[in-house]
Amino acid sequence: MRIGLIILIVLAAITGLAAYGPGSLNAMRFEPPVPDPQLDAAFQRITNPVRTEIPDIHGAEDLEAGPDGRLYASLADGRIMARTSNGNWAEFGNTGGRPLGLSFAPDGSLFVADALRGLLQHTADGWDVWLAAEPDGGPLVFADDLTILEDGRIILTDASLRHAYGHHMTSFMEAEQTGRILSVTAPGMFTELAGGLGFINGVDHDPTTGLVYVNETWAGRIWTLDPDSGALSVLIEGLPGYPDNLEFDARTGLIWAAMPSLRSAELEALHGRPFIKRLLWRWLQIAGLPPLPDRPAMAITVNTNGEVVHGLRGPAEEADGITTAIVWNDELWAAGLERDGVTVFALPVETD
Repeated sequence: MRIGLIILIVLAAITGLAAYGPGSLNAMRFEPPVPDPQLDAAFQRITNPVRTEIPDIHGAEDLEAGPDGRLYASLADGRIMARTSNGNWAEFGNTGGRPLGLSFAPDGSLFVADALRGLLQHTADGWDVWLAAEPDGGPLVFADDLTILEDGRIILTDASLRHAYGHHMTSFMEAEQTGRILSVTAPGMFTELAGGLGFINGVDHDPTTGLVYVNETWAGRIWTLDPDSGALSVLIEGLPGYPDNLEFDARTGLIWAAMPSLRSAELEALHGRPFIKRLLWRWLQIAGLPPLPDRPAMAITVNTNGEVVHGLRGPAEEADGITTAIVWNDELWAAGLERDGVTVFALPVETD
């Protein structure tokens, strides 16, 4: 009896240490909307890319059309590349950090959400820091994406207040909901419009209405945001993948959201069992992550009523999925955080 009791105490101590000891996962309870099976029909057709450009570059996390008619890409090595209409790519600048989201102000200047440095503005002398990242004494933990309204306000996503760039998988396993949306009006001046979000990510706006659209990645959801009041309303949820960057196509009034990965039903099932997640995290640290869901190039297109218009699904491939999809020069241009080159697709046909 005594030996059995000692064994139980030791096992309980080991389990408690694994779940709550140093380096344990701060697992939280989270109930994201489940994927909507009705959306699957939009992704039945496989679309092959037309071509791949600059395959020797890596990590073009965001693509953005500039007012000068060029297409810009933010790379993993800190460079920002620009493509002219004749097909030449050239280096525009280098932030010295990890540029993610790109956006142009009404005066034509480029602003960058740099995950390592913060919110930057390109100038003739280099880069001005509007809001610094936390390691440099600034307020930003994970500057992710941005859009600039016609009045000059910058709507910026700070994806997580717990985990900086490079630790998104820990953020997902924790199911932490600390992401926030900021309105930045001048260097060092900002207000929080919304918070408590599960990895708030891609953002863009409709220049006609001024409404902002933003992706909440871990929830598989797109929000509509009123930038004046900070009020959020669900545009669409139950997406089949985790939405990343978002682009509003002013010509058609459609919203494009890239999805680098399909949703993982197995891992999401653990969000309601924080203690089990804590124990599983210890095992994953030893055994490594399980096989991830398929990651073909995927994007969903919705109108401003939240109705699905297009679904893009590329062929199965070894490459990681895409984190950005944008209509430029009557083609769909896509790239990814951990992907080589820029992949070009024909614009998809409208789904029934």
